[in-house]
Amino acid sequence: MNNIFDNAPSPFIPNKLPIDISTIIDIDIIDLLSQASMEMGTYSGLLKNTINPMLLISPLLIQETISSSALEGTHATIEDFYNYEAGNKVDIEKDEMTEIGNYRKALYYAIDSISTVNDTSSNGKLPLTSRIIKEMHKILLSNVRGKNKSPGEFKKEQNYIGSKDTISFTPLPPELTDEYMYNLENYIHQDDKKILIQIAFIHAQFEMIHPFKDGNGRIGRLLIPLFLYYKEYLPYPTFYMSKYFEADRALYLQKLSNISKNNEWKEWIKYFLEGIISQSKINTKKAQYLIYLYNTFKEKVLKNINSKYSVQVLDFIFEQPIFKAKQLKNKLGIGTNTTIYNLLNNFMKLGILKKTNDERNATYICVEILENLD
Repeated sequence: MNNIFDNAPSPFIPNKLPIDISTIIDIDIIDLLSQASMEMGTYSGLLKNTINPMLLISPLLIQETISSSALEGTHATIEDFYNYEAGNKVDIEKDEMTEIGNYRKALYYAIDSISTVNDTSSNGKLPLTSRIIKEMHKILLSNVRGKNKSPGEFKKEQNYIGSKDTISFTPLPPELTDEYMYNLENYIHQDDKKILIQIAFIHAQFEMIHPFKDGNGRIGRLLIPLFLYYKEYLPYPTFYMSKYFEADRALYLQKLSNISKNNEWKEWIKYFLEGIISQSKINTKKAQYLIYLYNTFKEKVLKNINSKYSVQVLDFIFEQPIFKAKQLKNKLGIGTNTTIYNLLNNFMKLGILKKTNDERNATYICVEILENLD
């Protein structure tokens, strides 16, 4: 039987960035770019005018971790992940759940670590560089099945993309990885007015370089919100596209593949901009509802619950809409169980929470948050 590597395509060596877009941009792309910019402007405005948007949008971040991980073959749902964190049994391998949690940790690490392009304060934060990307990768592969695949280090051996029977694409050779990642990093810092086209190039180029032995797809998708935040196009890195890619995974991979096969940048950019338009509308709608829900709940809570902890409990519910009383107690640092259970009972009376029938170790659920994420 032939070794599948015998018939593997030669490594693809893409053009370095920037790409000359004079032959790529047409009236359709200009129209899509205009629509995408308008929709992103609406979403950005919503974030700018919201108090603590990272808290309120945190359920969307979990949805992104689930969708991005699903593109790599995981099967967990949002409810699975929240139940797992609550200590409930789920029919998903522990490795999968840890991978999803690592994705979230990697994004939070980047949020805490990177500055923005015009930030001149000496706050110890860094620009979006390979150093940040490598550390995110290290976090992503921590204590999971990819932990032996050089976490946080660029590849030293050739990697391949395909199935167990066929190799469909051979990325950049390892000896060129540092050179091409340096070029990508320079392009990230390049001043370009067409930010949304720039990130389309960045995402595709990263996937063609495939700089790591494993985890490239997830890191490449994380770069989208982080780049938009770094360039100050968005006030927070809370714009996610994995749901769009996941909706038709075959089309996503086909559009990427056509760049290497046929230099089809034009169709990739159109596809990417269509995704931005679609996800901007969806993200705006979901964010508006989560903000409305939070404000509605907060009004009820302040009117009906006389406790200094009431708003902190509400904030926790948006971070963790499926949880156990012990998690809440540990988060808030409340000493007595009586205080915790009184608060939870009051939240149930207001219709904000429901709980399972297991009285000894009940799970509390905010159904309305979860329904918004479907």
